[in-house]
Amino acid sequence: MKKSLLIFFLSFFGLLFSQTEKDLYGKWGGIDAGNYGSFTFFDDGYVKVQLNGLDIDGRNHVIPDGPNKGKVAHVKYTTDFSKKIIKFSLVASYNDFNNKPEESKFLNGLIKFINENEFLLFFDFENENPEDIDPTSPNVIKLHKEKSL
Repeated sequence: MKKSLLIFFLSFFGLLFSQTEKDLYGKWGGIDAGNYGSFTFFDDGYVKVQLNGLDIDGRNHVIPDGPNKGKVAHVKYTTDFSKKIIKFSLVASYNDFNNKPEESKFLNGLIKFINENEFLLFFDFENENPEDIDPTSPNVIKLHKEKSL
């Protein structure tokens, strides 16, 4: 009987702290290297990023320089919530010079919720594909929920 109750309570509380994609929707802000930054995750998969002078509106971003300067790009995120540490990718798309759609996954990382109002966001700049987040890594920012969507 005691064993059954223990299993029941562990399962119940495990469900309480499980995160779903809906928990990610909203504006999240934090400090990175002394500068404020924010990520807004929309329910349609688009993301808005404001970080270290970078301002990307994923729904309508005009590419500021490079060979695709002036083109309108879209930036979406993908997530895998099947594990406690959530894998994410940022994917940019735009039409090339022949008006054919181009899509490029340009950044991967991990998300680890601390609670419903904050999480750690790890950027995998070196493409090492880790399974966990080292909170002391310079590639980690702690984000706090500023606004729900």
